[in-house]
Amino acid sequence: MKKRMLTAIGVACIITLAACNNEDTAADNTPVAIVDGTEITEAQFVDELKTRHGDAILQEMIRNHVLDQAIETVEIPEEEIEEELDMLRNEFRTAYDIEDDEGIVDALQNQFNLDVESLDDFVNEYLLPPLVLQKLATEGIDVTEEDIRAFYEENEDQFAEQVRASHILVEDEETANELIERIEAGEDFADLAREYSTDPGSGARGGDLDFFGRGQMVEPFEDAAFSLEIGEVSEPVESDFGFHIIKVTDQRDEFEDFIEEIEQILIQQQSKSQDEVMAELIENANIDIKDPRFSNLFGSEAAE
Repeated sequence: MKKRMLTAIGVACIITLAACNNEDTAADNTPVAIVDGTEITEAQFVDELKTRHGDAILQEMIRNHVLDQAIETVEIPEEEIEEELDMLRNEFRTAYDIEDDEGIVDALQNQFNLDVESLDDFVNEYLLPPLVLQKLATEGIDVTEEDIRAFYEENEDQFAEQVRASHILVEDEETANELIERIEAGEDFADLAREYSTDPGSGARGGDLDFFGRGQMVEPFEDAAFSLEIGEVSEPVESDFGFHIIKVTDQRDEFEDFIEEIEQILIQQQSKSQDEVMAELIENANIDIKDPRFSNLFGSEAAE
């Protein structure tokens, strides 16, 4: 956790403090610099680090330790972790054309500068902490079917007919017709979207635009999308952005179609923030601050 959460200056200070603490007491007077004949000793240097940055560093170290303890005690189902990893794999497959876990780890190291040697490292250092905080944030929240139906009825205009569609956006109609011929010949729509779509956002996702309702897309696109059946591919649709090839992948317009989405909305409305969860974890932890300079380290949080 330390590698994940500590700031750059925090890491530098911890290394310095650790190095100094591992030396003999006599080494406290060893100069780290001499300025015009005046020595700046290790003891002076360490004391300055504590004075200037000690609060922030100690807070981060304590937060990391408390979070580590929570990760040890809060169980995240394996299927949830695998679902997150599958999403990660899909993101790297669509955005970076990386197909295997070894390639993902290499990208995490070299493109994202993460200190991980395997996907297990990534899970432990970067995936589990937010999952644990999210679980603690929603712990004890009970959403009933009555709650869901009441929200649906109060906001029914938000849950009118919706479609889920993918599209391939190209500059000219000729290219659009050529791609439609390839789709009709059996080529994969998502693969063609990743390769040819000029919409960088959806293109990386195989053209997927998720669900949308009326009034959210430009009119020619909307008219075409809402006229298609599930699985049907449109003829070229011209808009101000270019020519679209649209494929509808799902539709929903009944209460039952929105139950899961509304449940998540209601859970999020009642959930605690991550800061609130961390404050509770710290408040419930047995923390004994020995250095009087840091005696009020979490005073403001404890007061809350």
